[in-house]
Amino acid sequence: MPFVKGDPRINRKGRPKAFDALRALTQAIVTETAKDAQGNPITIDGHIATNVEMIMRQWMKDPKRQQPLLEIAYGKVPLPIQHSGEDGGPMKIIVEYVNDTLTNAEPAQKPDDDSA
Repeated sequence: MPFVKGDPRINRKGRPKAFDALRALTQAIVTETAKDAQGNPITIDGHIATNVEMIMRQWMKDPKRQQPLLEIAYGKVPLPIQHSGEDGGPMKIIVEYVNDTLTNAEPAQKPDDDSA
């Protein structure tokens, strides 16, 4: 349904500013020092770990989280795009006009090139 004048669905104020505050708070929390059950800082290989590091280490152990972890680290894997037809041959594009109007009809049978 299109918008009309005075429609309450129209967001005239834009994106809520509270989201920026929530993002800043979350970033502050995940960069804090990670602590064990007794409240002592967690040390891994001689350095003090952060909460986000501990989350990433947990994700490494969960097969469902490994792909998102790698995408965060290295970016998404590009999806291949096929630029050729069947079996690597040329791509065929068939456009059919009937009475000067483009249709979605099945392509008409073309006569063989040798028949002329």
